[in-house]
Amino acid sequence: MASFNNALLRIQGPFTVAKRFRGKINVQKPRKPHFERQLLIDVSKPAFGTPKSALPEIVLCDAGLSRKKIEIDNPFERILARECLDWFNTSKMVVFLHMNSISMEDKTPIFATLKKNDMHLRTYGKKIVSMATKGTRYEAVNQLFVSHQNIIFGQPENAGKLFKILKKTPQMVVMAGIIQDRLMSRNELIEFSQLPNLEAARSQLCAVLESAGSSLVRHLNLSQQTLVSHLEKHAELQKEPVKSDS
Repeated sequence: MASFNNALLRIQGPFTVAKRFRGKINVQKPRKPHFERQLLIDVSKPAFGTPKSALPEIVLCDAGLSRKKIEIDNPFERILARECLDWFNTSKMVVFLHMNSISMEDKTPIFATLKKNDMHLRTYGKKIVSMATKGTRYEAVNQLFVSHQNIIFGQPENAGKLFKILKKTPQMVVMAGIIQDRLMSRNELIEFSQLPNLEAARSQLCAVLESAGSSLVRHLNLSQQTLVSHLEKHAELQKEPVKSDS
């Protein structure tokens, strides 16, 4: 029984406990380390130079000796730039989008709907667009690019459909656009999309021209009609005494 109790009640840990008998550590004025530790601290201490804000401008100026990145001629980039320029030349409506975070699941239906309505969504980087538009009339659009940008190419008559499609996708924000070689802001694009189609505009123009022509003819004939009516009245007045004598 005693051996059984000893087996169950045997203590596994030591009986001695370390205890600090000295006073508290002074954090504000710590004790200096010994020689070897101080030597290790001095050797491993980082050395910082003078900050650039404290240096004179003549020291910071490298006189144009800074190394420039070597640009590698990439044939695939030239192919993409040529394709991008073809889209700019063949499309009378170019809309630049700011793309917020969107999953491919949400982007694919918009891509398909745009293509169904004869509009094409393309993504190009800043370098590709710069290569494509350099020396052309589209060079000003480089200010809109920071990194990769989404562009919609189409025709002006589809501007109304474009805003209806993008209304369902708040992640795509219209920044600006080009309509028939004219750079427009977002508000100008909205006003353009609300204009009637070409046939309705022609009918309205014809109605305005017809009303202006008829108004001009009426004003030209007004003096003649007034003169004729006055002469007829004068003739009637001249005939009245003759009728009374008879």
